[in-house]
Amino acid sequence: MNQLDSMRALLSVVDQGGFAPAALALNTSRAKITRLIQELEATLNIRLLQRTTRTLSLTEAGEVYVARIRPLIEGLDAANDEASTSGRTPGGLLKVQSSLDFAAAQLIPRVPRLQRVYPRLEIELNTSDRHLEAPDLKADVTVLFSRQGLADGDYTAVKLGTTHALLCASPRYLEAHPAPTHPSELEQHACLFPKGKGLPEVLRFRTTTPGAAAAVDVRPGPARFHSHSPEALYMAALQGMGIIGMLSAHAQPYLQSGALVRVLPGWTGESWQVWLAFTGRKHVPRKVQAFLAFLKSEFGDPEQDPWQGG
Repeated sequence: MNQLDSMRALLSVVDQGGFAPAALALNTSRAKITRLIQELEATLNIRLLQRTTRTLSLTEAGEVYVARIRPLIEGLDAANDEASTSGRTPGGLLKVQSSLDFAAAQLIPRVPRLQRVYPRLEIELNTSDRHLEAPDLKADVTVLFSRQGLADGDYTAVKLGTTHALLCASPRYLEAHPAPTHPSELEQHACLFPKGKGLPEVLRFRTTTPGAAAAVDVRPGPARFHSHSPEALYMAALQGMGIIGMLSAHAQPYLQSGALVRVLPGWTGESWQVWLAFTGRKHVPRKVQAFLAFLKSEFGDPEQDPWQGG
């Protein structure tokens, strides 16, 4: 038995929440993960995992054992990473998890430049149709969105910036409909906002314009096109079907190309903080450090909205 392999298998089962996801994370079979842990339990003569048909948890002895071996394995991984990359530019496969809209607007367009800086770096980008609020344990780095800070956990998160909700419309729509001059006029426009259970029907917009009310609550006007998909709403806005609310980080490429135009540029909606998160706190692989440094250089001051300028 290779005890290091068995230890890694155990940690992966704990972190991933099961044998199948652990096997996927380690690029091996579920049968091998099962065998490695059985051999480890036999060697130690203790049961490490409590298994039922529906649940999987550490035994008391397993909790103690995992707490002791985790820093050892992380330290070994750190030493291996430092030794293997010493004197070389960071490289290898970097697994990135992000929402689709942020990936399309901010990550994918930057990959060619990133790989010119780090030619040995390979990117695997996986996306979800919603903003993530906790790291994906299968990824090296995860782009997170939060309104009021992040939940505690065994991960590190570095703030990339703050993105604000903007109002946009296509030139075609604005040719046919006079642009609103105040948020209250949105009630008279076709507004492309996702609707459904748990989503607000009244939106708050804020401004720093002198002499104007600091905040206004508005019920957007009805549109004749509806979708829960942000991408579908973006496409509808491009076709001139209404005014859309978009986060600045997602709207930026459309505004830069002229496909969309800011509406009520002195007003913004809710804001979200954008973070880059990675598991662990002590050892950060060089490829993760390189990716983080690259994004920070691209986005600038994390306390500002680097995307609102269009």
